[in-house]
Amino acid sequence: MNHVTIVVGAQWGDEGKGKWVDVLAAKSDIVARYQGGNNAGHTIWISGTKYVLHQIPSGVFQKGLISAMAAGVVIHPVGLVNEIEKMRATVTISPESLWISARAHVITPWHIHLDGARESSASTPIGTTKKGIGPTYSEKASRTGLRMGQYAKDDSRRTWVKAMLESDNDFREHYNSNQASWDEFHGAASKISSFVCDVETRLRKAIATGKRVLLEGAQGTLLDLDHGTYPFVTSSSTCASGACTSIGLPPKVISNIFGIAKAYVTRVGAGPFPTELLDSVGAEIAKKGHEFGATTGRPRRCGWFDAVAFRYSASVNGFDGVIINKMDILTGFPELKICVKYKHPTLGELEDFPWDADVLAKCEPVYESFPGWTQEIPKSGRASDMPENARNYISAIERHTGTKVMWVGTGPGRDEMLVN
Repeated sequence: MNHVTIVVGAQWGDEGKGKWVDVLAAKSDIVARYQGGNNAGHTIWISGTKYVLHQIPSGVFQKGLISAMAAGVVIHPVGLVNEIEKMRATVTISPESLWISARAHVITPWHIHLDGARESSASTPIGTTKKGIGPTYSEKASRTGLRMGQYAKDDSRRTWVKAMLESDNDFREHYNSNQASWDEFHGAASKISSFVCDVETRLRKAIATGKRVLLEGAQGTLLDLDHGTYPFVTSSSTCASGACTSIGLPPKVISNIFGIAKAYVTRVGAGPFPTELLDSVGAEIAKKGHEFGATTGRPRRCGWFDAVAFRYSASVNGFDGVIINKMDILTGFPELKICVKYKHPTLGELEDFPWDADVLAKCEPVYESFPGWTQEIPKSGRASDMPENARNYISAIERHTGTKVMWVGTGPGRDEMLVN
């Protein structure tokens, strides 16, 4: 029997996946991250201490567990070396406990330069983190990128750089005028090379022998390159199917897919957001929820729960169960709302999430309202222990999304959850 679970963000990212990967990792043997780069930040609280991870999988805090970064990830070597050194003060990290895919592509100083230049000059900026993610995936698709297996070997890495110097005048100018960054880039290779291996073969063998594997995504479904609100998306496949592509897994080995969402919705960067609250209620949710990006510190846009978008995420991913985070943040609001359909000026009422970002931008939310609650939500126990109006709110999410809420998050700590 297979024991492979995928954890997927069901909104625009920042749903709290890091905490839940950490929690679920306690019953796993391997946690593998399958896409994204250091543009993602997973925040984990353990015994009152806050940890922010940017590239290392969120299961790293569980003893005896192997962390892996698969082929679909893009890696910033200098940042990863710094993160490994920082984490070694808390956990044991070795080539036996951290596997880095030789197939994963490398973010170079050149990619970071391109990302910043393109975003700054764009007439309609996407709102990227300017960390080189998009250009790295672009070079991967154009088959001119640098993979970790090449990067780890001095001769292969320098051969790639030499080819770029000979073929691209702009690259040559950047390389010659940013020597300190490139020296640091080259210097990180020897510190990371022992971690580089054939991750995908190892994972398939582990699954075949009955190991429990947890697959961790970054960002969220609505930022998926194919299925998100394009062009205001990330540069990789954030959906559950992306895990299979990244690792080279047949879909039939997947046993569970869990979607994670907030009890409301947030979004970082540009792009349409039908339920966005540009009033004091939105500001209060942001304040109470500490809605600032773990990687960039940018404030997150906040809005009411969007059941139309969530139904779409559920259909794209095939959730076996749902986790609703930050339920405690909604305590004290006299009225809560769930968007149950959209209203478009020419297309009328829409119950399905539109593929066109321009259409989505003109959609107005049609809400169902619910009375709030003032009683504190218990930090642990069962969802049935919540105030009646909180229980009704969770039931409404289930009814309007056609999904089963399995856990309710009531705080950032490992034990702050309710079983539904």
